Amino acid sequence: MPFTIRPATEHDAPELAHINIASFRHQPFWTNFLPTSSPTTDLQTALQLKTARCLSKLIAPDVHVLVATDTTTNKIIGYARWAFPARDPETSTVELSPEGKGLVGEYSNGKALPEGMRQDVYDAFWKMLKEKSEVWVREGDFVLEFLATLPEAQGKGVGTALLKWGMEQADKRNARVYLEATTDGYALYRKFGWEELEVMEMDFTEFGGVGAQKWFAMMRGRMGGV
Repeated sequence: MPFTIRPATEHDAPELAHINIASFRHQPFWTNFLPTSSPTTDLQTALQLKTARCLSKLIAPDVHVLVATDTTTNKIIGYARWAFPARDPETSTVELSPEGKGLVGEYSNGKALPEGMRQDVYDAFWKMLKEKSEVWVREGDFVLEFLATLPEAQGKGVGTALLKWGMEQADKRNARVYLEATTDGYALYRKFGWEELEVMEMDFTEFGGVGAQKWFAMMRGRMGGV
């Protein structure tokens, strides 16, 4: 599958939201976060939320959003969000349209949340990740916030290419790279030098839900550079 890597644009946001949903909807978090949906649905109720979140990342100067595009169909097949260190001189900001800014505003005000969403599950998840990030991330570290590919593009080098882009940026700065992995992505990160720091787990029965899920706090050490 031939593909290229490029910076994301506002126009890409709905496709990125779709990739997010398609890549993770089979996991227990999704069925507990949106209990009115099922893994067999396309979870359209979450599309506005994920689109708004994508747009909010595009205007964050320290976050670089990269997409992988199939050069045959021009379809986006994967994307990654890399958070650079706060004081890094290389910034990335996308100017949004009035419509895009409006959707980000709705997200900030909680109006982009899908009907039937379990706010307590959603908040507990982000609280867990924030607390662990504060424990492990230090000044000068990179953070891989997100990496996913469409199911049909998995195993074709797309995720690896998006991963290597950020690894090269970190290595130039002799920086560490932190991430939180799902079980699905764990082996890929281990392959490229990430070490497990801590296992995080949410027991959804504590929220009246079903099952549990694990995530892994991981760090890739400094690999040299200039």
